[in-house]
Amino acid sequence: MKGLGYYTTVPVGDCREIVKNSAKKYGTKPAFRFKRNGMIIEKNYLELEQDMDALGTALHSLGLKGSKISIISENRYEWAVAYLSIINGTGIGVPLDKYLPAGEVENLVQRSKGSAIFYSETYKDMMAELSKKDTTIKYFICFDESAVPSGDERFMSIKSLIEKGRELLAKGERSFLDAEINRKDMSILLFTSGTTKISKGVMLSHENITSNVTSITGLLKVYPTDVHLSLLPLHHTFENTVGLMFMLHMGVTISYAEGIRQLAQNIKEFKVTILIGVPAIFEALYSKVMEGIEKAGKTKLVNTMTRVTQFLLKLGIDIRRKVFKSVLEKLGPNLRIFVSGAAPIGTDILHGIERFGITFLQGYGLTETSPVVSCTSMDFNTTGTVGVPIKDVEVTIDNPDENGMGEIMVRGKSVMLGYYENPEETNEVMEPDGWFRTGDLGILDENGNLKITGRAKSMIVFTNGKKAFPEEFEILLNAIPGVKDSFVWGNRAPDGDMQVCAKLVVDKDYFTEKGYTVEQIGDELEAKIRQLNADIPKYKIIRYFVMTYEELVKTTTLKIKRPVETEKMKRYIENAGVDMRKLHKKFIINW
Repeated sequence: MKGLGYYTTVPVGDCREIVKNSAKKYGTKPAFRFKRNGMIIEKNYLELEQDMDALGTALHSLGLKGSKISIISENRYEWAVAYLSIINGTGIGVPLDKYLPAGEVENLVQRSKGSAIFYSETYKDMMAELSKKDTTIKYFICFDESAVPSGDERFMSIKSLIEKGRELLAKGERSFLDAEINRKDMSILLFTSGTTKISKGVMLSHENITSNVTSITGLLKVYPTDVHLSLLPLHHTFENTVGLMFMLHMGVTISYAEGIRQLAQNIKEFKVTILIGVPAIFEALYSKVMEGIEKAGKTKLVNTMTRVTQFLLKLGIDIRRKVFKSVLEKLGPNLRIFVSGAAPIGTDILHGIERFGITFLQGYGLTETSPVVSCTSMDFNTTGTVGVPIKDVEVTIDNPDENGMGEIMVRGKSVMLGYYENPEETNEVMEPDGWFRTGDLGILDENGNLKITGRAKSMIVFTNGKKAFPEEFEILLNAIPGVKDSFVWGNRAPDGDMQVCAKLVVDKDYFTEKGYTVEQIGDELEAKIRQLNADIPKYKIIRYFVMTYEELVKTTTLKIKRPVETEKMKRYIENAGVDMRKLHKKFIINW
């Protein structure tokens, strides 16, 4: 590694080059691995290239050149083929959140003026209804042949189109193959989380994506022998850029998870080495492993061996994977890298996983930055930070306070073109000299590592001018046994005092096993919070808390929808006539 910790990058010019170069370089090596009807199926790099070219050719024959084309589906091989055939010579890809209700899908299709939509069998009823509406959609293309309705020529299967494309290619049709790609034009339109009225359409180009992919190669060391498990939704830039484009560029095999319930099974049967996810995924995995260790009565032994292996590690001797072989067998014997993003993760989880010999990296990014801004690396992994900015991306702190904290600003080729048909919003975040305002607050340390302190909009400002962030409290609260999740907000008291309040999602099964009453649950959590408060400056202690069994409202990448949760708490307090001074452990909220 050189300089700030960069490896030599592996450059790529556009997204079509990613597929073409890898087909030449890796040929019949598996590019994708997934399960159908209980059987593991593989698709190699040559097959991916051939399927992309055939489908793209067929889309051209339908008159879709230059069109916006949506995709709504679970993660699967066909999703990747459809997406690549759209952006690599046909038109503009518009990946949609697979959890969107029908009304929002219709609204986004209309906003983007889409001409076609790819979908899986899960959405056949939604597509049937959408086809009756007055929209711009001309074609409905299903990933599952059995789910294509008869009698409507607008509906077709991806399989039939690929076959049609192959026939056209055999006859010498080259419109897709020879299509010019303008690296600087919009090729991808991604809508941010939120309702259609407030979600923003982020316009990205080939240059945005491939500059980010190139930069990531300078920090994340992967090999063609690696296997990545794709779990996060592909419509999200974190999975789309890192889990799809970057992995294909580096010759990694992408395996598709069947679902969160089959996660442990898929890790083993696909021989997964790399897992990219959000904190909740890693917290669940770690919790399950530690639960197994505790039930086996091996906690004391594991702690002892951890001290031994950590001492040897300081001497340059790494025997963690040998010592903890039995633990890795249960977690995933081939796992070597975890990469977490989207939200902070507790250091106890990070260190807990790393002690078994798995490298745990953290990254930071936004949809608007394609998305990666910074990431820790194997050689430079500073706890409590999200690493150094990736190569060729500049990061600065705007108007830092006495502690060096201010708004994080980003500049580089990976910064978006702007918000779709929304110049006002674009001008709010884009400076004339190319700097993008992230809305996040952070600090750059003396080594160039970036530390995220919170969102500017969710920041809690006390009467003494000091600041705190919900995330810092939530990490502490989520570590309390019996707390599944938490949401922290600031409440302004009638006298102007700012009070830190918390909503705790209680693990009902955990306390039921202990035979606790609701009052006893409250007593135990109150005692734990008092312990936390003992180490917190008095002005920012947690004053009040409520408990609930209901899950928090989150985005598909498991980020808390803070405005929604804040509004829910505001309504609860107002409707129930609750005096915040009397808000305490006895309140159980069941919405």
